[in-house]
Amino acid sequence: MCDQNTQQDLWKTYQSIAFHAPQAPDAAAFAILTAFNPRSQPLSDNENYLRNERLAKAMTQAGLRYWPMNGGAPDGSWFEPGFAVAIASSDAVALAKTWEQNAIYWVENDTLWLLPALMTDFTPQSLNVRFSSLLVAAKA
Repeated sequence: MCDQNTQQDLWKTYQSIAFHAPQAPDAAAFAILTAFNPRSQPLSDNENYLRNERLAKAMTQAGLRYWPMNGGAPDGSWFEPGFAVAIASSDAVALAKTWEQNAIYWVENDTLWLLPALMTDFTPQSLNVRFSSLLVAAKA
């Protein structure tokens, strides 16, 4: 994966986030995840979009409810398309590991959490912010 200093920097970067979606998810608890850039290793746009299509197909086949959701830097300097998924947090972490993701976001009762997936040296962390305050409704 990457050295401890890089992991610390990534974890800190993950703590500053904004979300864009056509609508808020219709679930009290959900995960936000993507298949983009496995292990934080940049892939081409083509590869990333193909991975996300495969993730969407897998979630559909599993009967999961999900909504499009982009996550990225609050200043808009980067974003990754992904999904809000109505799933148990433990299942979401397992799914993230399957798609080689370092961490995911978890929302429960409008509270945003950062949960490690591959980054096993970290523990779940409340970001002490309401998810709804970070969601920007995007035009569909």
